[in-house]
Amino acid sequence: MVSLQQRSGKIFKNLCFALLAVTVCGARYEGNEKPALLPQELRTDPRQLCVTLQWEPIPGSMGYELQRAQTPDGPFKGLPNKLPQLTIYNDFIGEGGMDFYYRVRSIQTNGAGLLLPSDWSKPVIGHSDPLNLDQLLTEVQRASFDYFYLYAHPTSGLARASVRKNPDICAIGASGMGFFNLGVGIERGFITRSEGAGQALTELKFLSGKAERFHGAFPHFINGETGVVIPFSKYDDGADIVETAYLMEGVLFAREYFSGSDPEEVEIRGLADKLWRDVEWDWFVNKTGRVPAMIWHWSPKYGWKKNLYISGFNECQIVYVLALASPTHPIEARSYWEGWESADYASDRTEFGIHLELGSRRNIGPPLFMTQFSYLGLDPHQIFFQGRSYFDHFTDFCRVQIAYAESKSKVYKGYGPLWGITPSSGPDGYRPFAPGVRDTGTLAPTAAISSMPYVPDESMACLLEMYQKYGSTLWGPFGFYDSFNLSRNWVSKTYLCIDEGPIAPMIENYRSGLCWKIFMKSEEIQSVVKLLNDGEMSHSSTAMARKAKG
Repeated sequence: MVSLQQRSGKIFKNLCFALLAVTVCGARYEGNEKPALLPQELRTDPRQLCVTLQWEPIPGSMGYELQRAQTPDGPFKGLPNKLPQLTIYNDFIGEGGMDFYYRVRSIQTNGAGLLLPSDWSKPVIGHSDPLNLDQLLTEVQRASFDYFYLYAHPTSGLARASVRKNPDICAIGASGMGFFNLGVGIERGFITRSEGAGQALTELKFLSGKAERFHGAFPHFINGETGVVIPFSKYDDGADIVETAYLMEGVLFAREYFSGSDPEEVEIRGLADKLWRDVEWDWFVNKTGRVPAMIWHWSPKYGWKKNLYISGFNECQIVYVLALASPTHPIEARSYWEGWESADYASDRTEFGIHLELGSRRNIGPPLFMTQFSYLGLDPHQIFFQGRSYFDHFTDFCRVQIAYAESKSKVYKGYGPLWGITPSSGPDGYRPFAPGVRDTGTLAPTAAISSMPYVPDESMACLLEMYQKYGSTLWGPFGFYDSFNLSRNWVSKTYLCIDEGPIAPMIENYRSGLCWKIFMKSEEIQSVVKLLNDGEMSHSSTAMARKAKG
């Protein structure tokens, strides 16, 4: 089978114009034109209230059109398709036990501007399954996993930034999340262990041999074909130690997960360990100021001009954990206590009757990616702050968001049954959404779903509300679209890799603890956990003594 990776890489905007021309004006042939190639092997898979369709890509295709009918002879009607360049489609029916017939055709060009639609494929039958909650969780995991496996860059195996960006733009941090997704995919039977190892090896070889690095660290965006940096902004054209940390968390997971004796898995471990050892974490520590905090970016052109310090609490704890754990370029523990746990790291406050200690009082609880990005592998049960595990602190953050959504149920449509605010795409572009003044009514499915380890009942209830009530508009080829704002009747038309990344691993952490168990096997990480917990006890005792004197 040829995967989605091998389809055409044409720019999405041009593809849409082409398909619009076919739909509105119709395509026409000259008598001597070679007919467009017919898509092959259209197949369907039953899903919860839904049917998944896949077919083989046509090289050079501009995109695909789909039709559905109740009988094999029709009449067939077109299906709306936000992402016509993909060769996967989820037809959300909203009811189990339904049978429909489907057909697909390819839209191609003769190179001279003439659009050529192929004939329609032979109709195939598809069936929707009735709702089963456990199976639905698996299908939500699979849909997100497909983004990292079927839509991975064909050369590098890296995670593409978005389905609507240039398909060569890959994101380093999300590529790290891709390793966790491979582990979930193998354990859940979406792919074989050999297939997963092959994908992991492709990615590790590219990162080791072709991708640009700076003091061992990677940039935010990289060209998945050439390995060259794609600047995120003017001064962010070099190393991004936060994105590198997300990558290395996944690399260490791969090193621990692929523990077999066959040559592929042995090579995975070797490449992963070398990438990990090559990162010069100590290079990114501020050496000129009073506080030895780590610095987010370094540019080969501009140096430390974009001088953004990594101070908590935010989504970056894994940076300090890995920097402390490095066997080759470790930072001093002082950087953690004085840099990461800054003056703004904690404050006692109460929101909706829930006592919060972690994080700043400037926000009504943080956006939920702060409880997820660093913790796909780093187990929040095992690290503590002020006598409570981070898992407990994160559970409180989720409870605050749930209560906040209920309090805004008369302000924003859908709030109450629906919740989950985090940075995401929005009606007016990507925004750092959070409860309070940065809330505009935009919710991101990843926020609630990836919180399942912390508040499983509430996460499942939100998932069901999104799927059963709004699935026809929210559910697409890779699961729920990135975000939605029901008050403005708006749904994102895209997927962002960094939001897709946590969904399958965090659901799996709720179901089996897989990602936490594997990552925490690392001896380097266990040593740092002990260091932090011992230090936390000492710091907490000192703080309590000062508080008592005051």
